[in-house]
Parts: sequence; structure tokens; C-alpha cells
Amino acid sequence: MNARIPLEIPHGWFCLSWSHELKEGEVKTVKFCGEDVVLFRTESGQPKAVAPFCPHLGAHLGHGGHVSKDSIVCPFHGWAWSGEGVCVDVPYADSIPIKAQNQVLDTYKLVEQNGIIMAWYHAEGKEPYFELPEVKEFNRDSDKWGKSHFFEYNIGTCLQEIAENDVDQAHFPTVHQSPSLPETDAYIDGIYRKTVAETLMDPENSDSVSDEYKGSYKEQFTTTFTRESWGLGQVLLRMVNLPPDGGEFVMVNASCPVDKENSILRWQMKVSKDIEDTLGMAIIDGIANGINDDIPIWENKSYWPNPMLCDGDGPINKFRKWVGQFYI
Repeated sequence: MNARIPLEIPHGWFCLSWSHELKEGEVKTVKFCGEDVVLFRTESGQPKAVAPFCPHLGAHLGHGGHVSKDSIVCPFHGWAWSGEGVCVDVPYADSIPIKAQNQVLDTYKLVEQNGIIMAWYHAEGKEPYFELPEVKEFNRDSDKWGKSHFFEYNIGTCLQEIAENDVDQAHFPTVHQSPSLPETDAYIDGIYRKTVAETLMDPENSDSVSDEYKGSYKEQFTTTFTRESWGLGQVLLRMVNLPPDGGEFVMVNASCPVDKENSILRWQMKVSKDIEDTLGMAIIDGIANGINDDIPIWENKSYWPNPMLCDGDGPINKFRKWVGQFYI
């Protein structure tokens, strides 16, 4: 019998946690690419991620382990491990074993920016070969932008199925009862992909917008929708020219492959202050709720490597060609 999702986990930068959900001295276990990962923040404020099992006698560092200075301490015998996988203390021994003075605990390369902790994954252990951009709207205070709104979705499918949704033009009227998003030709530069579309929005009549936010703007309007992707782990979305006077929207989507058939999406959105109390919240609410139309389909469908497509389906095969570079 064929697997429902016959794809491996892609390589790239992926989200382990929101920054604000990992306090100094905190330890948590997260599922990442089919494995437990122990994530902790040192007393100096740096996030670290290591393999779960202590090289001494195999205790799980995420179950009872605690932070001491810049290390995580095993709950079994108190051996302390740096975020670089080196033993820095054995409390009951005169010296640290020579082997443990080198890296013996596997670690993950992390980048913390945009309010997100991202980890590098490659099935063959290859080093990162691209960087993620800093998004200024999520890294510094500004009088222009309103507050951030955070959303998280646990979804029973792989990241490629979710990402492919964006180029599947024909599903928008059927699933979301909304106009399709016809894209310009995608600009592609290696791992980077950018598309721009003019899209019609009608929050007043959208089923995805909660009643409390309807009435903020009762007319349909057209906006420019830009989507930028760096692999399958981070997407940046922008809308400009929002009524009544040129408001703006920005969103970062940070994804995590839990395993081959489960993913976590973390979304952070904000709008410019001129529309924050009116149309802005209708847009944020509509986007946050709209994905709930897709989830039941994703979680019950099978991925077809060779789908039967027609001329109105959108650039699905072109997208798959780009995505193919992220698999071994």
C-alpha cells in the first residue's frame, strides 16, 4: 500500500518556537523532523538546541533537566552540557572524561530573529547554505505598526502540501468562496521565490471574518499581495494600498516539520496603525480563520506525485520543480 505522504522531510531552516515562549532558564522538548529536540535558553539569554539523551547513561535531558549558566544539567547524575554538545561539569568527579571534553552530544544550529527561533535541518547533516532575512517590522519598535498577533496550527500533513496550496488557484472559489489569486510569473533565485498578485478582498461578506470585525469596511477592494519564500520554512507576506488611505499588512509564516505527516505553522501578523482598529483586524481575523477551511482537506488527502492537472489549475508543476531542490 502506498504511503499517504510519500515525501521525505525537506532540508532548510524551520521553526522550533516563538522567542517569547522560551524564557531564560526554561527547558522544553519539541518534536522536530521525527525526533525529540531539547530546547533551552541559557541564563545569558541564548537559545540552544541539543539531542535529547545524555551521552553518560542516556537520561532524557528534556524531562527534569535544568539550566545552569550556559549549560543544561542532566536530571540523572548532574552532568552539565554546553549548547555546543561538550560536557563542562561532572559534579562528583575529579575530572571530566577526555572524550566528553569534545562534542559528543548532537546539537542544532539556531538563528533567532523576527521573534522566532529557527533551526537548520538536513538529513545528511550538511551545513546551512543559505540565510534567512531579518524582517524589520518584527525586530524593532516602530510608530508605523500596530501590535503583533500570533497564531499556531498543528496540521496533519507535510509542508509541501501546505505550501502548494498557494499556487493552487482553482481551490480558492471552491474552498474559500473567494476569488482566485492569479500570480505573475514567479521570480526565482535558488532557494528564494517571489510572486506578486492583485487580489480582490471583501471582508464584509467573507465567512472567514468573525462578526465582530465585519462592518469595518463594507466595500470590496483590490490590493497588491506579495509572497516571498526562503525554502519551505519561512514565508513573508505583504499587502499594500489598503483602504482607505494606503494601509499595510505584513505576516511571517514560520513552519516546522514535526515528522513526515505532521506540521506546525506559526503565523505572526500586524497592520499599520492607520487601519489597526478598523479594516486591519478584519484582514488579520479573516486570514487566521481561512486556513480552517483547508485543514480538513489536507488531513484527509493523499499526495499525488503525478497529478492529473488541467489548464486552470495554476503553476503546480512549476512550484514542484522549485521545491524539488530541498530534497536529497
